[in-house]
Amino acid sequence: MKTSKMALTGMAFSAMLLAAFAHAEAPKVQSTPYTWTTAPMGGGGFVDGFVYHPAEKGLMYARTDVGGAYRWDAADRSWVALLDGRTNGDDNGVLSIALDARDPNKVYLATGLNTGDWAGAGHILRSSDRGTTWESTELPVKLGGNENGRGTGERLAVDPNSGNILFLGSSNDGLLKSTDGAKTWSSVSAFPEKHVNFVLFDPRSGSQGTASKTIYVGTNSKDHNLFVSRDGGSTWEQMTGTPGGFVAHHADFDASGNALYVTFADHPGPNDCHDGAVSKLDLASGQWKDISPQKPGNGGPAFCYAAVSAAGKPGTLIVSTLDRWWGGDTIFRSTDGGLHWTDLKPLSKHESPDFPWIFGGAQAKDSMGAWTSDAKINPFDPNEAIYGTGSGLWMTENLTDADAGKPITWTFEVANVEETAVLDMVSPPAGAHLIVSVGDVGGFRFLDFNGSPPLEGGYYQPVGGSNRTVDFAELNPGFVVRTADGDSKSHAFYSIDNGKTWADMPSSPPLVLHDDKGWYAPGRIAVSANGTSMVWVTGKGDAYYSKDRGKTWTPSAGYPKMNGRFLLPISDRTADGVFYTYNRSTGEMLLSADGGATFKVFTKGLPVLDGWAGDVLPRAVPGHVRDLWLPTRQGLLHSSDMKSGFSPVADTSDVKSVGFGKAADGKTYPTLFMWGRYKGVFGIFRSTDEGKSWVRINDDAHQYGNGGGEVIGDPRVFGLVYVAARGVVIGLPATAGTDK
Repeated sequence: MKTSKMALTGMAFSAMLLAAFAHAEAPKVQSTPYTWTTAPMGGGGFVDGFVYHPAEKGLMYARTDVGGAYRWDAADRSWVALLDGRTNGDDNGVLSIALDARDPNKVYLATGLNTGDWAGAGHILRSSDRGTTWESTELPVKLGGNENGRGTGERLAVDPNSGNILFLGSSNDGLLKSTDGAKTWSSVSAFPEKHVNFVLFDPRSGSQGTASKTIYVGTNSKDHNLFVSRDGGSTWEQMTGTPGGFVAHHADFDASGNALYVTFADHPGPNDCHDGAVSKLDLASGQWKDISPQKPGNGGPAFCYAAVSAAGKPGTLIVSTLDRWWGGDTIFRSTDGGLHWTDLKPLSKHESPDFPWIFGGAQAKDSMGAWTSDAKINPFDPNEAIYGTGSGLWMTENLTDADAGKPITWTFEVANVEETAVLDMVSPPAGAHLIVSVGDVGGFRFLDFNGSPPLEGGYYQPVGGSNRTVDFAELNPGFVVRTADGDSKSHAFYSIDNGKTWADMPSSPPLVLHDDKGWYAPGRIAVSANGTSMVWVTGKGDAYYSKDRGKTWTPSAGYPKMNGRFLLPISDRTADGVFYTYNRSTGEMLLSADGGATFKVFTKGLPVLDGWAGDVLPRAVPGHVRDLWLPTRQGLLHSSDMKSGFSPVADTSDVKSVGFGKAADGKTYPTLFMWGRYKGVFGIFRSTDEGKSWVRINDDAHQYGNGGGEVIGDPRVFGLVYVAARGVVIGLPATAGTDK
């Protein structure tokens, strides 16, 4: 187990750089100040948990499966991102949040994306300033913040009577305990189950400064789903009377403290749930009662129950359904302890004035949404409630109107919650400044960044499900193409007006079906400089070219294939009909000079990368014929023409991505942007002299998990850069800069 401050991490240096720095400390790099914001897409991903502070009004946190954690700013009606300064990308998978009931400044996060053999250890992040700064403890276990069951909880809990005591339910390794404020952790060997879904202290079983005695723990076991300890966690007993065949999903105490509500599910979700129940435990008698608002199945929709929140008046609670695809998820509300329920869906109306795209594809306007794993009532305001979906979150300020059968208004309050999975993006020299393809919700087109993109012309229509790539003709930027999983017979769309409107590609080459639900791996399309030809590499790695804008596709001769992954094609941005691809399994760069009909090797001896290393995207420089830059682990490589081959850029390593922007004043060569390591420092860098020198443009508060996502510059605004991180992060020089 390790306890450490934030630390830079990265791959090994190349042999050349190791030799250079073997006996010397890495020199400091120059930097220039930048301001960082996010492109206003809003939401776009799974918001799977919320925690209100029990003692301070207005203090609330949210967690996501891949987009980090946030704190609600009620005055601004926006969310404050808490993990942009982290260097460990796994911290963006937030499995649980815990708050100290007696110290509102303290917040704890359990983080880790996956539990596979290849995954890193989980961490506990602790903050004494509401998430402004963090200290980190590496755990002896892995956590699955982006795995099945991530919507249960909360697994991490602070003893409300003794703030130094915390319990953590792990994904696969049982229960852990800390007695020093989350600095160190040890296994609770007496606890019998391995997969824990929630930990809940009974605050009435202790007093201020004296540890709570009673702790409830829900598990992922259908045979042993709920346990209780009455001696602070030393011994545990399985609770009897719970419904069998279910896992325990969420739990909460009635406001009176006299009852415990627990939701149960046949699967932890967020998918594959078909049955469930809501149960109430009378803490005085020990008797259980089924209070399910609706029985799943039996001729009706199959689903399970997930969220439960009881706050305000005794007997008042809400519960959510999960995976109720027939009719959609809903939230039920009771004011008499579960004897009677009101289905909120028929009373609910949803509004999204700032992000209207949500009704254009991700969620129908008369729907509550899907993946509703958590919902909470504000303990200080019975009218305020919040719930999450797979595409964001909704808040209401008139919840109690449901008691009179009046409409309830939910608002899509996702300002600065940016966790769309950015899969590709471009910045054309005319028209939109940024066109982005993202997973699940489609994609966006930005003319500027003063507000959210409007539905018409700003949000991809047709949506196409997950959009995998986007490209345009550099010398004819009105022509734009994108590939998509669904909503198209060809699984690709094209536009002749710079992405304002889209039409189905006339045809497609044979595509590989990648699941039994009819979804395809569409691959990637590259467009030539003038748009006269295209190369489409399918999900199974076969390359085809078209010279009639997609009416017909013909196999490309000589295009390499790599077992298990397809190799990315790119186009020369100046010479029409010229395409390239980097075969990272052989270390060769190939070229086509006939519109994609044939590919031939023109450079050998480039770095060879393992199959699991991920995609490597070379870039061709606009305005310069056959000028290529290649990001690799060994460093950034540059070829200014076909004759000279590729040369290493000094002092670079672990380069994840490279892109180009407007040239600096007095310069003709585009500005370079790089996300990687320069002189031993990992960061986002800018060069205005063709890579001879670099300045760091990000800072320690904007490190985005050292993710190394795509980075591109804007060809019309000097210094403006777009980074695929938490959604799309936008960087702009705070000052003129010394190298402008």
